[in-house]
Order: sequence, then C-alpha cells, then structure tokens
Amino acid sequence: MTQIIVPVLKEASRWGPDDPYIPKPHQLAKAIAEHLDVDDITKDEVDFFADRLMDKIESALMYYQLIMADDFEDRNISQKRTIYEGLYANLWSFYKGRVQNYLNKMGWDVGFLFCKEENFEKQSSKFIQKNPDHEPIMDYAKKQRDGWQTKFASSRNIAEHSGDYRDGTEYYDSPDKAKYFFTQVCWSAETLISYFGSYKMLPDWNVYEIKPNATIFDRDPRFIVEHALITNLREGRVKCL
Repeated sequence: MTQIIVPVLKEASRWGPDDPYIPKPHQLAKAIAEHLDVDDITKDEVDFFADRLMDKIESALMYYQLIMADDFEDRNISQKRTIYEGLYANLWSFYKGRVQNYLNKMGWDVGFLFCKEENFEKQSSKFIQKNPDHEPIMDYAKKQRDGWQTKFASSRNIAEHSGDYRDGTEYYDSPDKAKYFFTQVCWSAETLISYFGSYKMLPDWNVYEIKPNATIFDRDPRFIVEHALITNLREGRVKCL
C-alpha cells in the first residue's frame, strides 16, 4: 500500500540556521513607522499595516521549510506543486499586496511597480509628474521588472488562473528557485520600504544601509533606523568630544 505524505503546516514556524530570517522586513517597517512625520492617525495606520507584513512572510517560511526538508523528494508531484504554489503565492501577496498597502498608507501610490508591462510607461510617468524628485526610482523599477519581477508575475498569473504553462512561461519547481525568489522578494521589499519610508520620516531620523549585501538569509540587518546624529558620527561628519 502506497504511503501518502500530506503536507502539514505548523501554526508557527521555528527558524533553523539555514532558514530566511523573516522578521527583518517587519522590524524595518515598524522602526520607520515609529518615526514618521505624519499625524497620529496616519502613523497608527502605517504601523498597523507594518504588522500585516508578518503573516504572509511567515506563511511563506512554512512552505519553504517543507521544500528544504529531507523528506520533500518523497512526496508525489501533486504534493510538491501544492507546496511550491503555497510558497510563491504568499511571497507574491507579501510583496505586491502587503508592502504596497504599507506604502500606500504613507501616501505613496506605487502601482507602477506592479502594473502590466503595457501600462508601465503611463503609470510611471504619472508617478513622476506627481513626484518629480523621485525619477531615479524608475531605473530601479525597470531593473526589477526586467530582472525577475515580470517573469515571476507572469508565472503567478498563470498559476492563479488557467494553470496552463504551455506557452513557455517558466514554472519554478526547484529548491534553488525557491531560495532565489525568497531572497529576491525580500530584498526588493526592504529596498522599497527603506526608500519610500525615509522620505516620510522626521528630519532628525534616517534609514541607513549598514550591510548592503545582507539578504533575508543573513541575521544581520541590511538597514537600520537611527537618529541623524548617530549617522553623522558614523560617517565622521561630527566628532565625539
């Protein structure tokens, strides 16, 4: 009799030494929310949506742990696909949904980052007209879309609708791809949170990138939120007495 191995999702994940350290985007978002230069109602809303980041990324971690488990290859094709779908659905929802909601509550309309390719120029031009000082973010957005985001979004669209990959759209069903997209999604999320958040903070507070190469798989933070005096001391602009 064939043994059927059913994916079991725990109520809470436990991190191992090789797991992504998922609190990092949430911690960054919370720290930025604490020092926003906005009214109290808006600050509370932003803080609320900072907390909403955690549930999607924790769900993604649970699926990722199943993929990396020793018994993953013992599962049948259908079970493996279900687990990959769970991972990618939660990563995409975290990035496109939760991160975008967090930024929207600050007053940023970043829909151009996630629109269809045929609408990108129109949406990005609209954003620049409203925010002329932020034209450099378009280069970043284009690189993200060309590098990984458009292909990932296309794969997600098929998975969520027809399930028909016969047109050549790639289906990402390997542990290496799972780790790649976990890394890339969280890297992009932290970049957007830090960039847009920094422009809404009180003048005496900064978002500082201390470890540019740190990914979600590193325990050390890539960004920290600190008082401007600390930043000046760090960069040698102010001397300690």
